[in-house]
Amino acid sequence: MKKLLIITTLITIFSSCSKEEIKDERLTGEWYLTDAYCFCGFDPEVDIKDFTLNFDNSKQAVSIGNPPDTYYFIADNGSYNYQLSDNKISFNGVPTNYNYSIEGDVLTLDKIDDPQIADDELTLVFKRK
Repeated sequence: MKKLLIITTLITIFSSCSKEEIKDERLTGEWYLTDAYCFCGFDPEVDIKDFTLNFDNSKQAVSIGNPPDTYYFIADNGSYNYQLSDNKISFNGVPTNYNYSIEGDVLTLDKIDDPQIADDELTLVFKRK
């Protein structure tokens, strides 16, 4: 009986410990792309400002909008959960992670590039709507 009580207590203690979500309230809201620095071409018909991010910190989710459904910088159109850690942001289901910084109404995402791949650098600059 004593062993059962100890085991139950330990299970309760360990199951109550959960990883705390890190939130950055500065991300909340809608952002539109103003600049993209990369080794990539742009379709002249596409308005770069139509690439959007809409962060909902209460759900730890972001909605990504891309003007043509087939062209994107971060991921396909849709909603993605995200995690923050030491000024890094990662999106569930997206293999690329980014360093992020916010200065006033400007959000900058710098792709954490693979040193084994040449010319995969990407910097995205967004402005708050």
